[in-house]
Amino acid sequence: MSNRVRCEDVSCTECEGIVARTYRELRDTGYSDRDAFLSAVRVLELRHPGHDRSYYFLRIAQWLGAERPAGPADEGSD
Repeated sequence: MSNRVRCEDVSCTECEGIVARTYRELRDTGYSDRDAFLSAVRVLELRHPGHDRSYYFLRIAQWLGAERPAGPADEGSD
């Protein structure tokens, strides 16, 4: 039997915190935005199996967008 923690509640605030922390800590240690995001996707996939991959991308983008203010890196370049 697997020791993975699975959560059945799609609006789980615990999962949101875990995913956001995964992303933030990887970014803080020098991982690229893409790699940190994909790692966060994998964490959510393990906790909430059975969804289409686009569900995970959208859910995490919503969570991360809500916690971080827009900055110069988010604006278009000239």
